[in-house]
Amino acid sequence: MSRDLWLKQLRIAGADTRAVEGVLSEDVPVDGLQHAGSALLRVERSTVLVGIARRLIEALAERDWTGDAGLIAELEHYADQTASDLIQVPVELDELGDALEQSAGSESYLDVADGAVWPAQLFDVDQGPGDFDPAADRWLVVAGLGSKPVYEAMQRFVVSIENRDIASRLTDALAGRGAFRRFQTELSRYEGEYTRWHRFRDDARLGQARAWLADHGYQSNR
Repeated sequence: MSRDLWLKQLRIAGADTRAVEGVLSEDVPVDGLQHAGSALLRVERSTVLVGIARRLIEALAERDWTGDAGLIAELEHYADQTASDLIQVPVELDELGDALEQSAGSESYLDVADGAVWPAQLFDVDQGPGDFDPAADRWLVVAGLGSKPVYEAMQRFVVSIENRDIASRLTDALAGRGAFRRFQTELSRYEGEYTRWHRFRDDARLGQARAWLADHGYQSNR
């Protein structure tokens, strides 16, 4: 089981400005930058957090994953006290990220009025919202991207592993059919990397969701 103490501390900090300052004043994992930025943007602005925001901006620019440019823009607005042109929507990026990882060709929907994400599976069994109208402006179709983003995240993760023996074993696991199962089975043998992978994967998912929202003219305020 994944035991990410850093993420646990960040989640416990919640909307407490001082607690978030305390967690983010320490070293922020390079594979936790989207998590860190999201936590910072959720709390009341402070001088300490402005300094942290500028540090995160530098780290994000160097990392340059999908969605990092969008988070940089949000943090710059936060630090400079300027307004974004993007429309605020109360959507959970985790939920949107899950919808984007649905099978290719699937269609989930985001209700920009309340931020609710309605998974494609509910529409498949006629359990979508009663007032659903795909032609209405409040509904954005979220097309599933399939396994490609996750597979690419696994490839990037393997490159980031310092132990070349482990990296080699995981590279072999990613070859051919059944790659996802083999990758998870092999990775579960190494507790530290297994824990880090879950943070890495979730951070990539947050960035994917953030980038998708920005492309549609929105940003999350959750």
